[in-house]
Amino acid sequence: MRRSEERKLSALYAASLKAALERCAAGRWGLFGHNDRALAGVGRRLRTRLSSPEVDELLELGSQIDKLRSKLGYPEPFALHERLMRMRASSNANSVGEPKLAREWLDDMLA
Repeated sequence: MRRSEERKLSALYAASLKAALERCAAGRWGLFGHNDRALAGVGRRLRTRLSSPEVDELLELGSQIDKLRSKLGYPEPFALHERLMRMRASSNANSVGEPKLAREWLDDMLA
């Protein structure tokens, strides 16, 4: 049962990630967290308005999948979520913009 649950959650994550990448490639920032530090310094109302609940849900789902994979004894983390988290952690002043990153990832998925 747990392995089928992991497969279902992984498929849901992949579909959610693809939709998030498409929104980001179209100009909606937030998926890669490039503005998270700046948003931390604004008021709660503005931060709520600019935040992306879809991204929060995607990050939570990825964490759940990683925990389930760990319980199932999989030696490696969930690759899609691991890649997203690596990309979110690697932003700096010289980083490529989020829409371009999203477009590159979508192109990789289609290749």
